Amino acid sequence: MSEALDRDLSVIIPTRNRAEHLARCLDALRRQTLPPERFEVLVVDNGSEPSSLALARQAMERTPFRATLLVEPRPGPAAARNRGIENAHGHRILFIGDDILASPQLLAEHLLAAERHTDCAILGFTDWAPDLRVTPFMLYLAPEHGAQFRYATIADPLNCGYQFFYASNISLPRRWLDIERFDETFPYACLEDADLGYRLQKRGLEIVFHPLAMAYHDHLIRFRDFLKRMEQQGEGMAHLYRKFPELRSDPNMIPSDGYRARFTLWRRLRFRAMVWLIALADPLRIPFPRRSYERLLEFQFVRSYFAAFDRSSGSRAEG
Repeated sequence: MSEALDRDLSVIIPTRNRAEHLARCLDALRRQTLPPERFEVLVVDNGSEPSSLALARQAMERTPFRATLLVEPRPGPAAARNRGIENAHGHRILFIGDDILASPQLLAEHLLAAERHTDCAILGFTDWAPDLRVTPFMLYLAPEHGAQFRYATIADPLNCGYQFFYASNISLPRRWLDIERFDETFPYACLEDADLGYRLQKRGLEIVFHPLAMAYHDHLIRFRDFLKRMEQQGEGMAHLYRKFPELRSDPNMIPSDGYRARFTLWRRLRFRAMVWLIALADPLRIPFPRRSYERLLEFQFVRSYFAAFDRSSGSRAEG
């Protein structure tokens, strides 16, 4: 733990082999309305190639704010964020990704919201970067209704719930992170943030949605790449359920066993055909019905979840 808390806010950014994204991320932080002496930035490299690490060092030169580059050999953003927390000097911690572009008011808005909600986490709003050529599938994903950020489903903006602990744009008082840290056993960079959110919620943390804390996702997402992410998210969900079996009753998080009946040969063949069509059409800006995207992502996620859950159950039975 850092000995002296001499900043209002510490911004923690995990990164790996994305020096160009990181450079744009840092450029946006250079343009903050919040005075630079009030915040610091900690970039945690998580196994980059030497050339990418050198570019990251170069991108962090001559910043108006205090910038620190840390190297974390343990794989995964959970370990990287934990390393950042250990070295942070801020009273509050803000997590963003290396592909996140902060609006000029982002840091100031996080602190402004924190003045009204002192001991709460503040969830900001993330949209696509204006310069991206957004595809129909990306419009489905975000910013409000899709599978990536579900802001439109927030029932209570003053207490969003653990499933909205999005580590791409969320801040909280440092004291909460002295109680709980990210779980480094998650197999992928999926749901380790919801896991932390759930543990903190059980200890009393509330998440307040503050859409004026605006950021932009600077990342072109291809349909097949996101399908792979849904596969990883299914495995992450199985891991989350093994830790907290009570979450099985949460319809927002865990699929029911009734989904298993859907994995027929015909459905698998139709799934492959639709994946091929959308992967071909999306770069051409040809949209598909919203329900088509939903069904394909759901199918991939649920299939991966049950496969991971069954593997775990078999391992326990053998043991």
